[in-house]
Amino acid sequence: MKSKRQIMSGKILVSFLLLSIACVSYYSNAQQLSTPLGYMEYISAEFKNVQKDTWDYTRAVAKNKSARKVENRRKDLLATINTAIGKIKRLKGFNGDSSYRDSCVSFLQINKAVIDHDYARIMQLEEIAEQSYDNMEAYMLAQQKADEILQEAGEQVELQEKAFAAAHQINLVESQDKITKKLQQSSRVYAYYNKIYLIFFKSYKQEAYLIAATIKGDINGMEQNKNSLLKFSTDGLEQLKDIGSFDGDASLKMAAIQILNFYKDEAGKTYPAIIDFQLKKDNFEKATKTMKNSGSKNHSKEEADAFNKAVKEYNQSVNDVNQKNNMLNETRSRQLDNWNSKNENFTSSHIG
Repeated sequence: MKSKRQIMSGKILVSFLLLSIACVSYYSNAQQLSTPLGYMEYISAEFKNVQKDTWDYTRAVAKNKSARKVENRRKDLLATINTAIGKIKRLKGFNGDSSYRDSCVSFLQINKAVIDHDYARIMQLEEIAEQSYDNMEAYMLAQQKADEILQEAGEQVELQEKAFAAAHQINLVESQDKITKKLQQSSRVYAYYNKIYLIFFKSYKQEAYLIAATIKGDINGMEQNKNSLLKFSTDGLEQLKDIGSFDGDASLKMAAIQILNFYKDEAGKTYPAIIDFQLKKDNFEKATKTMKNSGSKNHSKEEADAFNKAVKEYNQSVNDVNQKNNMLNETRSRQLDNWNSKNENFTSSHIG
């Protein structure tokens, strides 16, 4: 059995919920480090530089799909973080109090560690993510954990920032600039995407195991993997019922529903006939071998009858199973094309 499969485009789904400090605006022309407001503005400017490069990197990842292709952006981001750490570290504590400065440095160092070391692990996981569902899940959980670490560190910065402002009678005006909003949006997009992608990927990989068993002619493997595919696709469709649209966009969910329905029909309706054909093929090959070994003059009537029956059943089922395989291959290709197209459109339309 030949199976036409489309290579799925690997996705590195990284988003950073960071730089809570950059959500704060200060309305003053003061730039003197000797003033508390100027001190805060100086630190805020460094955070904004990091935030800008973070967005450039996140956007590049979203558009290029592979972390390897945007490695230079990651290095640029690390360089910007290092510069910010150096500048803020050189600041003296304001009026002897270094808690605010130290919390900012600590956050940036954690940020650097996540992007440098943790992300190196994420890139390694990306290399093997599509080998199994467990690998893909571990890959996405590693990203989620990296985001959580950054969020926790960012919350500590925000606490110190507010304490510093309160101690020096500075009114903080909460605001969100464009980059902050874009970073938050990218996080929302990927959280939604990951949830649906994992549901899809579980059945996608299971179908691959089913096809591998079919190519080997492993009837037990075909039966077991067919049953698993039917279960995973049915469960996945139930899970999708609890997932709504993303800001009114249900395209990704609908694409997942369509391809899972294909997998469900493949396992529940089409594959029983393919397995039955494999049984008839095995019987035909066994009967042929028996006839060959016994010789034309020595085979019994029972052997001849078994052979004739196996030949008849095999010939009758060949055309039918070929039609089913062609239909599966064409539908699979069309569904994967649709899934990949909806993937790309979804991320590109929601991450500017």
